[in-house]
Amino acid sequence: MSGRGPTCRRPDTAVLRIDRGWWTLVAMSDMPSQPSAGTPLPAGSSSTVSDRPAPGRHWIVVAVVALAAMLVGALATAATLFAIRDDQPQPQHRYEVRVRLDLAATAEQKTVVESALSTRYPADAIRTESRAEAYERFKELFKDQPDLLESVRPDSLPESLLVVTVGRLFDCAALAAVKGMTGVDGIIVRQLAAVGRPDAVLLNCP
Repeated sequence: MSGRGPTCRRPDTAVLRIDRGWWTLVAMSDMPSQPSAGTPLPAGSSSTVSDRPAPGRHWIVVAVVALAAMLVGALATAATLFAIRDDQPQPQHRYEVRVRLDLAATAEQKTVVESALSTRYPADAIRTESRAEAYERFKELFKDQPDLLESVRPDSLPESLLVVTVGRLFDCAALAAVKGMTGVDGIIVRQLAAVGRPDAVLLNCP
C-alpha cells in the first residue's frame, strides 16, 4: 500500500489532498500545474514550472526605465534654459581708456603710442587731450578746492590719448604692451556712467 493517501478532487474548484494525516485545500486557480513527485514528465516537457521572470526583477526594470526618463527630462530642461540665456542680449558698457603721456614725451613717442593703440581700437576713436584741455578738466574736478587750483599750472599737466570703447567686458591685458612703452606715464580705465549707475567706475587694470 502506498504511503500517499487518496486525493479527492472537487470539480474545477479545489484539490483536497490527504497525506499521512495532513491535509491541505488548494484553490486550483492559485495552484500552478505541476506534476507530483515521482510522476514521469511527458516527452519534450521541462521540469521548470514557469519561464516568466520573477516579479522582483520586473520592478527593477521598471525603476531603471523611470530613472532614465527622469534624467533625460532634466538634461533637456537644462539645455533649454542655457539656450534661452544665450539668446538674451548681454548688457553693453562704455569704457574710457586714458593713456597719460610723460611730460617729457616727444612727438615721435606719442605717434608710436598712438599707432599701438590703433591696432587695438579704431583709429578714428582715438583722440588727444591737450595740456590746456587737461587743465580745464582739472579745474572742474577740483573747483571746491581753491588752494589746490592755485598750485597747478597748465604746463604741469600732461597730454593724454583717449579712447572710448563699448563692450560687455573690458580686456585689461590688451593694454599691457602699451603701458610699458617709452613716453607713457600710466593708463587709467573707467567704466562710464550709465542708466541706473550715475557714477563712473575706475577699473583696476594692472
